[in-house]
Amino acid sequence: MVPARTELGRWLLCGASALMLAACAAGPPTAGRPAEPGGAPTGPAAPPAPAGAAAPGEAPLVVPTLEAPTRPSLGLFSRIKAPTEVDPVLELVAVGVQIFRCEQDKEGFHWVFRLPEAELRDARGQVVGHHGANYSFEHADGSRLIGTIVGYDSPSSDDSLRWLLLRTQSYGQGEFDKMTYVQRVETSGGLPPARCSAEQLNQILRVPFSAKFIFYRPR
Repeated sequence: MVPARTELGRWLLCGASALMLAACAAGPPTAGRPAEPGGAPTGPAAPPAPAGAAAPGEAPLVVPTLEAPTRPSLGLFSRIKAPTEVDPVLELVAVGVQIFRCEQDKEGFHWVFRLPEAELRDARGQVVGHHGANYSFEHADGSRLIGTIVGYDSPSSDDSLRWLLLRTQSYGQGEFDKMTYVQRVETSGGLPPARCSAEQLNQILRVPFSAKFIFYRPR
């Protein structure tokens, strides 16, 4: 007959061995990985995406770059070259209309230029100002320019406005402050028919156009 103490010790030894085997089969602990509902462990959280980055699965964001403008390519004998003591510092695109009125002179009836009306847009396509009467430019920040024509070149096509060089006077603090010259280049459209008729006398004609304006400031 086996003594009671020996039988109890054997039973305790077997129990301890079973617990050790179960622990080995369970694998290492999952510290720092809380279980999702249902008991499945989750992986480590992904780091946050940097500002401006696209979310996973989305196309990358495209941010336009704003490069410093350069002097336009002009002919050797161009009459709209800006003086060497000024540098191009801003480039805007005008989109709008040239306004004409039918008037009469001794040679008949003609469409006579009155003023432009156009939005000024930056490289992102945002409207930042307006172009209007007296070759004026007004920025959204309140600064303004008034221009006077000092030279012109023939356009690249016969149905487009002439290219111009303007000498400007600035008013107010802002983007247009101290600008002294503006070039109008790369024009498209903006010309009226050659003549109007007596029935059109004093009528207004609005002709769509676009152009690039390059603004210069002294060094």
